[in-house]
Amino acid sequence: MKKFSRKTEETEVVVTIGAEKTEVDTSIPFLDHMLKTLSRHSGIAMKVKARGDLEHHIIEDVAIVLGKALAEMEKKGLERFGDAIVPMDDAVAICGLDFSGRGVLVVDGEFGDGEMKEEDFLHFLDTLCRNAGLNVYLSVKGKNSHHKMEAAVKAIAISLKKALKKSGNDYRSAKGVLD
Repeated sequence: MKKFSRKTEETEVVVTIGAEKTEVDTSIPFLDHMLKTLSRHSGIAMKVKARGDLEHHIIEDVAIVLGKALAEMEKKGLERFGDAIVPMDDAVAICGLDFSGRGVLVVDGEFGDGEMKEEDFLHFLDTLCRNAGLNVYLSVKGKNSHHKMEAAVKAIAISLKKALKKSGNDYRSAKGVLD
């Protein structure tokens, strides 16, 4: 188990990767739901505890800490790449992911505001990708914002699970390193 934390004048966030079971409490029900979904479908057990002054600050700082925790994972021998197509009711998300050490988020489609503002959801994903070193290419279509957001998180999680699969002893890079 590895514990990561961040304490600012606005927030306090603690993330433990490799926990026995996933427990999430950010004080933001939809964020909790998305983090539990990410955990379940990626196979990464985590504990996340966060408090703060504003929802936006909590969302951002959880993404920073979780991203840094993912960045610390050993990449040697990993598949590195993953992809997924995830339908959810009226929505579908398609994801291609590269655990390269360089973080980029590219999104095709709109989520709209729902239980979480689209701006905050995209900021969470972008901040997570930049801090984790994940290149994520995501396409989303549908009508219901909740379904589009959840399908997107599931597609990222399933892609990440594939990328984290151990299948060798070397880095999957012509450079011999990932970053």
